[in-house]
Amino acid sequence: MDPLALAAALSVMVTVVMVFAVFYMTSIAGSNKRVVNRLEHVVNRSPLEGLTTVSALKQTGGGLFPTLGSLLTGKEWANKVNIDLERANLKLRVGEYLALRVAIALVVLAVVIFVAGRGGLGLVAGIAAALVGYMLPKMYLRRRIKARLTTFDEQLVEALSLVSNALRSGFGFLQSMDLAAEQLNDPLAIEFKRTINDINVGASFEDALLALNQRVESKDLDIVVTAILIQRTVGGNLAEILETVAYTMRDRSRIKGELRTLTAQQKMSGYIVGGLPIFIIGILLLMGKLMGDTYMQTLFTETAGRVALMAAVLLEGLGIMIIRKILAIEV
Repeated sequence: MDPLALAAALSVMVTVVMVFAVFYMTSIAGSNKRVVNRLEHVVNRSPLEGLTTVSALKQTGGGLFPTLGSLLTGKEWANKVNIDLERANLKLRVGEYLALRVAIALVVLAVVIFVAGRGGLGLVAGIAAALVGYMLPKMYLRRRIKARLTTFDEQLVEALSLVSNALRSGFGFLQSMDLAAEQLNDPLAIEFKRTINDINVGASFEDALLALNQRVESKDLDIVVTAILIQRTVGGNLAEILETVAYTMRDRSRIKGELRTLTAQQKMSGYIVGGLPIFIIGILLLMGKLMGDTYMQTLFTETAGRVALMAAVLLEGLGIMIIRKILAIEV
């Protein structure tokens, strides 16, 4: 048997087993275990000074790979990844996340070398594909965080109105937050309930709000938290303050909607221009296969064609990144 094929098969098998094990462990653990771990972390944490650290986060160690987790404990990179996993609401430890990225990279490397050959060009293509495979979980993580943050910001305006109306009705602030959490869905409901739990187990009001702000890392929420903390210091009508902040956020949301409308055509143009070469290559390959023409096979069989194909892929990726950067308008 070809050793390379054997290595590819083993890598695929290890990855499948790893994904199944992670899914099994997270499904067995359930939400109760995660809540207990967060509460234990909050109860045992030392008093905070200045800017609070993120409370009730998963521990870096443990999981399916305790040895790897113990090596990563205390590392700045691991702590940052831990926070990102919590913001994405993924039931993974840092060690599991890192092992999953390495496994995907190894599988992609073996598959590409097996398909492209064991020559120098095949090795280069395999390494490039392995780097892409290694980055795919990180890209998914960022996309999930962004989607969750967008949903949270959309819910926050309605939550502020609910809290403001509850305060006018005579409820306390924590009761108003709990009411908003009951009325709305995740992720805002989860984050509000975590904040209430932090306060119930002994955290100060200010630390709990700052921890909420750090977990979510939303600009809109930062405005809300700042307004609440200032009101607790200098006084004032909190219901009116929250209503004013909600009004400002509605205007920002309206402006963002107008920007999305104005840039929708440019985004669609970018998608069409970026996908057109892939579509044309696919059509020409299909026509060549039907008509017996080997014209397009040069891209995959000759060294110059492979180099040109790799350069085209790199330029396509660069163009997509530039277009996304131009259209990313901050409000």
